[in-house]
Amino acid sequence: MTADKNNTTSTSKIWIVTGIILSGLAWYISDGLNGDFWYLMWVAPVPVLLLSLKTSARQAFLIAFAAYLIGRLSWFSYLVTVATLIPAIIITLLPPLVFAVIVIGNRWCVKRLNAWYSVFVLPVFFTTFEYGLIKFSADGTAASIAYTQLNCLPFIQVAAIAGILGITFMLTFIPSAIALGWYYRAEKIKLRYVAGVAIILVGAVFIYGSIRINSFWTKRYVRAGLAVLDEKVHTNSDSPDFAKEKQVALAYAATVKPLAVQGAQVVLFPERVIGMSRPWADSITRILSDAAKQNHVFIITGYTNQKGEKERNSGLVIDADGKVILDYNKAHLVVGLERQFTPGNTPGIFKFNGLQSGLSVCKDLDFQDYIRQYSADKPGVLYVPAWDFVVDDWLHCRMAILRSVENGFSMVRAARRGRLTINDQFGRVTSEASCANDKQATLVGDVSPQHIDTFYTRFGNWLGVVCLLATIGFILLSLNRD
Repeated sequence: MTADKNNTTSTSKIWIVTGIILSGLAWYISDGLNGDFWYLMWVAPVPVLLLSLKTSARQAFLIAFAAYLIGRLSWFSYLVTVATLIPAIIITLLPPLVFAVIVIGNRWCVKRLNAWYSVFVLPVFFTTFEYGLIKFSADGTAASIAYTQLNCLPFIQVAAIAGILGITFMLTFIPSAIALGWYYRAEKIKLRYVAGVAIILVGAVFIYGSIRINSFWTKRYVRAGLAVLDEKVHTNSDSPDFAKEKQVALAYAATVKPLAVQGAQVVLFPERVIGMSRPWADSITRILSDAAKQNHVFIITGYTNQKGEKERNSGLVIDADGKVILDYNKAHLVVGLERQFTPGNTPGIFKFNGLQSGLSVCKDLDFQDYIRQYSADKPGVLYVPAWDFVVDDWLHCRMAILRSVENGFSMVRAARRGRLTINDQFGRVTSEASCANDKQATLVGDVSPQHIDTFYTRFGNWLGVVCLLATIGFILLSLNRD
């Protein structure tokens, strides 16, 4: 008897360790900074969910925490680079703790309810968590698991209906359906309901996404040129010197003509490429204005703005006549790294040859509620000067691109130490180049200027509210079960 019990315990431990490793590795591989192996995110939670239903609550908590922690380690070196060691450790530990609590909540509800519709508990709980995170985090949507799916275009089109939370919901519903399908495998009626709902919901998402991507054509395009100089050219000083900034301005102005020769109608430079101080800001601006007028193009550039009493991270739009038509101030600043700047609070809207267009800067794109404000003016293209951290070049540009899917505009984004991208209203990258090696890079490509209305634009994060109410409902329903 004792030998049999020891063998059972030994087998149980093997399954637990195996489940932790399988889930952890699947998360580690799929939750990286490059979007590869995105499909592993669909199955990563399955071993943890199955084990949670077969073990004690305490064991389930530890299993979920350990597995998710392994997955989060894929970000650790990056977090150390951008946030330093102690914040990186905290940021690495918190998501596994939250996930473990969610798994315990899911386990409790599934066992109490003992019903097929408990398949929705995990996605409802996790989506509610991300809804709160998006609302209150200083980094906005940056921590969402939804960004792992940006290489699966049909799947992410659900964001046009429910925003980023729609992707999160489906991303947690799929493993929940797999786990509950197995859990109820001996109960045919429950299994049929779980399988039927999963097939209908997942099928609907992919059919909708495929139809949406292939149902839009436009004959009108704007030709955009993007340029980033060698990183060593930039001064990166909080006390800009006129002579040095003038040389940078002249170097960027020199890139305009070759881009215009290739047909560029608008030229975009990255974030904070030039510093402008009050005594000589007009002289620097004039260099860019002359380049715009001589080449008959719009110029959009990010710059360090010390023209007023408050220092700002700003963006400038100069039209083809050399006139400044928009001076935009970045609204969302990187915590710690941009503490010297005062944020703006007004979306940047301007007209490009009669077409509604927008300007936003880098971190602004991590905040979906802010970018949604642009939709009132229905811009067809959003221009984004940016500055990335080399290793996050794919991730951060794709995070920005998801705002296009949500709000129905194309995007032109130029990032120092990152990527130059042009994408359409569905998140398809149509032109791309890299300057993550700190070398000069240019890009010329066509962008559609047509705005597409979306359900998300009109109703915002309605899914977050629904999931919050559903979370309360599941808890109350579970409490009332004998």
